[in-house]
Amino acid sequence: MVSVECNRGLPLKYESFLIKKYDSSVVTCRYIDVFLKTIDIHHLLIYEDQKLTDILIFDINGDIINCLNTLTFLSEDSVNNFKKYIFCHFPNINSINFPSSYSTKFSETSILTLRSEDFIIDLPNSINDYFKQLGSSTRSNVRKHKNKFSKNFPQANFVTKTGSEIEEKIIDKIINLNFNRIKSKGEIPHVNSSHVGNYYKFAQQYGCVTYIEIDGEIIAGCIAFMAHKSIYSYFLAHDNNYSKYNAGQLSMLHLIQTSIERGFTQLHLLWGESDYKTRFLAKPRGMYSFVVYKFFTFQFVFNKMKEFFTQRLYRFKKSKYSIPIRNLLKSLKKKNLKQISMLEY
Repeated sequence: MVSVECNRGLPLKYESFLIKKYDSSVVTCRYIDVFLKTIDIHHLLIYEDQKLTDILIFDINGDIINCLNTLTFLSEDSVNNFKKYIFCHFPNINSINFPSSYSTKFSETSILTLRSEDFIIDLPNSINDYFKQLGSSTRSNVRKHKNKFSKNFPQANFVTKTGSEIEEKIIDKIINLNFNRIKSKGEIPHVNSSHVGNYYKFAQQYGCVTYIEIDGEIIAGCIAFMAHKSIYSYFLAHDNNYSKYNAGQLSMLHLIQTSIERGFTQLHLLWGESDYKTRFLAKPRGMYSFVVYKFFTFQFVFNKMKEFFTQRLYRFKKSKYSIPIRNLLKSLKKKNLKQISMLEY
């Protein structure tokens, strides 16, 4: 027998349940409190035979509800129980939005959209087992750059810090390196110094930072956030002066080794295709958003048709036929390098 309880606010006393159940660092009260600007937040406790099975956190914005259980898998039963309760007890709500989910199968009144792909490394039991799985050329390059780096910088330290061990200046330095690295590639950085405070606050509870320092100066590093069995890498960066040593690659390997040693089974490198992700054995998993509507309305039909054409456009963009267009867009972006170079951290 299923029973449901709805409460206002964040489910603070259920933080450990959220981590174990959803294995996502963003499905935590701390993440929502630090990063999300919520309007009217609630949480739904779902019980089956008096046993707690799900906690769905949501924010009410007008006639729309946004479910905040993201970067995780929600079962069809969980979504249906949530939907039934919401549409029954919140008569003004016409739709429920589920952003960034791994779930794909839902009701007839839902519209599923492929947003991106999360690239995930399935971690073995030891770093030696991981190296055995790498391609021969990747193993060779790793050894070559690691030996070259160790020979030229024997004083270098590979450091790991978690939670309260992490200092704000470490977060600031790695985000700064990330900002400059992305800018140097002719792309627009998505974070700057104004974001450091929030990432530092979150890192104090869920952070795992790995970095390489030479004579006390951080030259490469990763900022990741821990869940139950999964760890999520948000920033990978290195000083451009150490590019010939593949310092970013060495820093990523340091994070992989740390993740294995600490018992994590998956390392999420998140969205965006990249050669290094493929080389390090990351495999794509579709990330979807979906909207569940109360009725078959005109808006539902319109959005369904819109999504139909969007999906075909996405397939074209991923096909070989779009390569000339993609190359043209890249060349146009390069023309904005002067404008990008003016961006300040």
